[in-house]
Amino acid sequence: LRQKTDEFEQIISSMNEGLILLDVHGMVLSMNQAAKRIFSVTDSKTNCDFLTIDRSIEMSKAVNDALNGKHSEFRAQKNGNEYQFDISRIESGGKTLGAVILGFDITDKAFAERNRQEFTANVSHELKTPLQSIIGSTELLENGLVKPEDTARFIGNIKNEATRLVSLINDIIRLSQLDENNAPLAEEFDVADVAKEVADTLSSVAVKKNVTLEIKSECCMISGVRRYIYEIIYNLCDNAIRYNVDGGKVTVDIRKEN
Repeated sequence: LRQKTDEFEQIISSMNEGLILLDVHGMVLSMNQAAKRIFSVTDSKTNCDFLTIDRSIEMSKAVNDALNGKHSEFRAQKNGNEYQFDISRIESGGKTLGAVILGFDITDKAFAERNRQEFTANVSHELKTPLQSIIGSTELLENGLVKPEDTARFIGNIKNEATRLVSLINDIIRLSQLDENNAPLAEEFDVADVAKEVADTLSSVAVKKNVTLEIKSECCMISGVRRYIYEIIYNLCDNAIRYNVDGGKVTVDIRKEN
């Protein structure tokens, strides 16, 4: 019996999860080190009422539900971390002997879930904006409310917003790939070539804004994902052109340094 008890103590003491065993009256029979850290317990705390360790209404209800045969689980903040507590009944021969409380640290998981929810909300907003613009423009065109001389401008707006939608969707796909650790393979390429490609793409935008876009570069070979570098340079240049002054200048200077 002593050997079995020692084995049990060794097993639960090495667990990362907090484990507490209660008898049918809610008295603590056993508590491992992880559980003591979760509930900030310094001494052994056996043969005491669990209420002296945690007085929260949510925990008391969960323990009572478990003792009455209903599995319970909930989340709670403890010492700056977020934990999920699973409480189950311990029974033998149809008789309730007590309850077991398992505490899992889900701080990182909860943080990721909140980020994902925020990301989903932001994506929904970002996708809705260009869609509303496209729908609004097409409805005006469809109902003949656009002057002939303004038709090209409305069609151009539809095209720009559709391009923006495609870009947003591509970003979402890439984020999903990164989240699944499916990042694209790196390759050797010249950053100067990428910058010149960006300049060619944005030349018409620069002309419309009366901004000069200049590329000053030397050969600079790097290893990376060419598409990502293109997007970084494109976004920087696109913003610099769009928010520039009339007659302004944007210079991309690429050189080897250190």
